[in-house]
Amino acid sequence: MHRGFREPSIYLEKRTIVEDSPLIVMTKSAFFLPVVIISLVFMMSGAGAQGMKIGIVDMNRVFAEYYKTKDADKVVNEQKEAAKKELETINNEYKKFLDSYQKLAKEIKDPAIGEELRKKKQNEAKEVASKARALEREKKELSDRRQRMLLTEVDRKRKSLIEEIQDVVGDMAKKKNYDIVFDKSGLGTRGIPFLLHSKDAVDFSEELIGILNKNASSP
Repeated sequence: MHRGFREPSIYLEKRTIVEDSPLIVMTKSAFFLPVVIISLVFMMSGAGAQGMKIGIVDMNRVFAEYYKTKDADKVVNEQKEAAKKELETINNEYKKFLDSYQKLAKEIKDPAIGEELRKKKQNEAKEVASKARALEREKKELSDRRQRMLLTEVDRKRKSLIEEIQDVVGDMAKKKNYDIVFDKSGLGTRGIPFLLHSKDAVDFSEELIGILNKNASSP
């Protein structure tokens, strides 16, 4: 059997572009929108906190329920499915090469065939193996390229959506005279919720979602 040919990962391995590409989801980084720049030490002191009006939003919830997030999610899923079909087409073609090579390998081992025919089939097997390796490289390059494109698109969409939400939060904070707005879903460096307790803070997530979705088309 020709040593240069093997069953490579192109057919046996499921590439990350199909299973593991991130969708439009919030990251765990905390969302923090100060209306008035103020130090944490001053804010936690009695003098700093007295009379301060604090707002709270659940950015994970707001982001997930924003209609544009759902629209973006749908687009990304469609792109993933298209990439999946491209890769599946290459997998099917590779399977044909694999079947052809296995058939030739079996014929080469047949003691009943003559030496001339054996050499001919060995050359055919080498050619099939070469084409299969080229196809494997093509699959990997395509998968990597599609993965990079998806990651770039997801990152771009996420940033754009977060900026839109931040703009609306900023407008609401000014109208409601909030001194500072916290994201209650944000986590600190040790995975601990950034905001543990706030006695007089107002959670306006529901109102924020309503404003963001006021222009959403009916399902």
